[in-house]
Amino acid sequence: MSDFKGTISLNKHLFNLFSMGRKSGYDNAKINAIISVLIQNSEGIWIRQIAREVKISPATVSKYLNGILKPLIEESSLGPAGKPMLKVIRLKAYVLERIEEGRSLTEIMKMLEIFNKIDDY
Repeated sequence: MSDFKGTISLNKHLFNLFSMGRKSGYDNAKINAIISVLIQNSEGIWIRQIAREVKISPATVSKYLNGILKPLIEESSLGPAGKPMLKVIRLKAYVLERIEEGRSLTEIMKMLEIFNKIDDY
């Protein structure tokens, strides 16, 4: 009987050990930091520079830009079409205008989501 209790205790310990770590999803602090850098650089900025200013890895910046922030940004590439040397990222003009009006990112994202649904019809 005590061996059974030991197994349960060990399983709980292993579960706790493997369930620790990074939270899934996006970090609001990173989102706000990336958006702040993009607001300060409305002409455009490259991913590595965003990463330096926010103090996170370029891979993480790319993940956010290609994920949750994708509807807010526009990209332009410098260099040959097949293999660009540099990607310049900037907030869409619409987004910058809404931010200047004092709208929250949540409001802007909802508006863009509605616009995209309208475009799909």
